[in-house]
Amino acid sequence: MHISKKALKAIIIAVVVVILLVVAYMLASRLELSHSTLNEDAENSDATVSESYASVATEEVGEEATDEEDEVETEDSIYYNGAYYVLNENLSTLLILGIDDFEVTESDTYRNSSQADLVLVAVFDEENKTCTLLHLNRDTMTNVSVLDALGHDVGVTYEQLALAHTYGRGLEDSCENTVNTVSSLLYGVEIDNYISLTMDAVSILNDAVGGVTVTIEDDFTGVDDTLVQGETVTLMGEHALNFVRARYSMTDDSSNLARMERQKTYMVALTSALKSAVSEDAAFLLETYTAIADYVVTDCDINAMADYGTRLSEYSLTDIVSPDGEAIKGEVYMEYYVDETALQQLVVDLFYVPIEEG
Repeated sequence: MHISKKALKAIIIAVVVVILLVVAYMLASRLELSHSTLNEDAENSDATVSESYASVATEEVGEEATDEEDEVETEDSIYYNGAYYVLNENLSTLLILGIDDFEVTESDTYRNSSQADLVLVAVFDEENKTCTLLHLNRDTMTNVSVLDALGHDVGVTYEQLALAHTYGRGLEDSCENTVNTVSSLLYGVEIDNYISLTMDAVSILNDAVGGVTVTIEDDFTGVDDTLVQGETVTLMGEHALNFVRARYSMTDDSSNLARMERQKTYMVALTSALKSAVSEDAAFLLETYTAIADYVVTDCDINAMADYGTRLSEYSLTDIVSPDGEAIKGEVYMEYYVDETALQQLVVDLFYVPIEEG
């Protein structure tokens, strides 16, 4: 199939920018946002969780309206906090998944071991030319769609959001299962497309720009002795991963704040390096796309990818949001319970617009 240079460039930009998003929010086995509360003292999943967090988000956003308000109701409207809303028709959504594997692999059965460590919904507003990123904690407890041995949807199980990707062969069907789970969590909001990337894509991009230069602010002793506190270094290969991933082995980062600051620092430095590489070498984008293509799974055709490439490069990033909640230590793994009220408000704010009276 012939692809125009303009379309190819847009495709490459889309993939590269998506990887930049992954770099910022992935590469951590457990990413807790600064406004989340981690209960380090909880011993197991029997720990008490408030009823507002324990409810699974499967019902529609909204509430019953009074008779006096019926005149503004429409078939597709919802009633929330005293007002009617309808879905914003100017939006499109791209689900970005960061898979905790180093390469794309296909399982022999409809169960695989690759989890989605990053779950990010890019919400594009075509009217205002903006993009808002909705980050969903990979440990969010929710209804996860289950596939049987033949790949048929046989119901749901209540577990971490990241596990939705483990149902399927690890390719398109696993991504689609995660799409269905995310849509259910967001009260049925439609996800238009998805793109997933494995971790190796990140290190490949890092080395493609010749490494990323940063100043080491934290003590990496015993974690990576090449990262000496106070020195400015150019990160390559596994050292870049250590810089943005290390937390649990760090003596001074129980709150995760230091790692989040490192990720921001790395993001800025990588962006600068990418801009320089593109300006100095016209073939850089094509070479980079070729290098990472084997680590990408997506349902976007050429036209869709070109369109997302244009939006990601031209739209303004307005915000990065995530539903409030509580993280507790389960029997084996962390469990994140969203605040149902906060999630409803977030969905209304992101995906709906109020109905004008009159």
